Amino acid sequence: MTDPKITVIIPTRERCDVLESSLRTATSQDYENLEIIVSDNCSGDDTPDVVRRAHDRRIRYLNTGKRLSMSHNWEFALSHVDEGWVTFMGDDDGLMPAALSSVADIIRATNAKAIRSSFCTYDWPMITGNKHGQLIVPRTTRLEVRETCRWLSRVMHGRARYSQLPMIYNGGFIHTSILKEIRAKTGSYFLSASPDVYSAIAISRSIDRYVYTGVPLAISGTSGHSNGHSFFSANKQRNEIPRTKFANEGNIPFHASVPLCVDGSYPLSLQVCAYEAYMQSESLGNPVPGINPAQQLEVIMATAGKHRTSIAKWGEAFAEMHQLDYGTAQRSAELKRYLLQSTAMIRKIFNAANSVITETLPISNIHEASIAAAVIRSSPGRMDSLRFLASRLASLSKQLTQSD
Repeated sequence: MTDPKITVIIPTRERCDVLESSLRTATSQDYENLEIIVSDNCSGDDTPDVVRRAHDRRIRYLNTGKRLSMSHNWEFALSHVDEGWVTFMGDDDGLMPAALSSVADIIRATNAKAIRSSFCTYDWPMITGNKHGQLIVPRTTRLEVRETCRWLSRVMHGRARYSQLPMIYNGGFIHTSILKEIRAKTGSYFLSASPDVYSAIAISRSIDRYVYTGVPLAISGTSGHSNGHSFFSANKQRNEIPRTKFANEGNIPFHASVPLCVDGSYPLSLQVCAYEAYMQSESLGNPVPGINPAQQLEVIMATAGKHRTSIAKWGEAFAEMHQLDYGTAQRSAELKRYLLQSTAMIRKIFNAANSVITETLPISNIHEASIAAAVIRSSPGRMDSLRFLASRLASLSKQLTQSD
């Protein structure tokens, strides 16, 4: 069996400072049947030169020609993919070494049409405020076949994050036949202002099963450019520029049954994003039993976390729109919050016990982080791996300096 074609799409806009190392995690993949699409959203910086300097025949550079919203840029990029498998990654994210060879192995072994993996996380130095970034590497290895209806239900009831679903982003690999079916039924690949969340919900409504692997295939990076950090971080020092740009670039309107905040801004809740994507994908069928406005209001308020105050105000508008008793919803949400927080705490403890966290090693970008994560996972001793990693990164830094 020949290696399946895999397309890696990197949407970007004026982020050449992080794109270069992100792109390097893709070009360093030892996988030939690969196309790397850099979808440049009409950048005015050094982005085209970054792509040229990569000098890799597998790269295909696209330019939108005019400024698009994030979802429309994703739509534009995906419209240039005809066959095989596809994944998206942010321009401050990365792939793990040998990730695509691992994906091909899973495809051959399972005949899956959708694959989801765990992922490492990397906070760039501009986020940590230190010389080096923080890297978290899960040490999980399990491989399982999941029923999408069960996991979509867990997400819609607040018992799991949407990132556990077969999404098309950061460690999610989807066969184009599934994506084309979605477009045939809805008219578009993405029908929401949050394309990653929408992909998770829409794909889950379109397939029965997917493969989940605990071996991380990607690294989710957080830099000063990150939309997610700009929107959902409770840190007062967060960069508001990505959030402002996102809100003012002609995004796909929110579903009519999901209001914006009173000031016209987006609700600071991933659970709201999940519900909005669920409503936008109604034409795909396969509804989750028990999902209705009253149930979702309780879940959204129960999972509000540090944004509880703003979501409480948003909840009043949602309750009024759907003629719900807000006081009853509040009381139900308090009980649900206690139950969900207990479950979430157990999950956090388990994840921490099965992860390596480092913020003192000389890791300054996502490419170095990918190498570091691979070394940590391949070394049996935690402390030995960190010592070995420090020497490897010092050597890498020296080589990069000499090459420059």
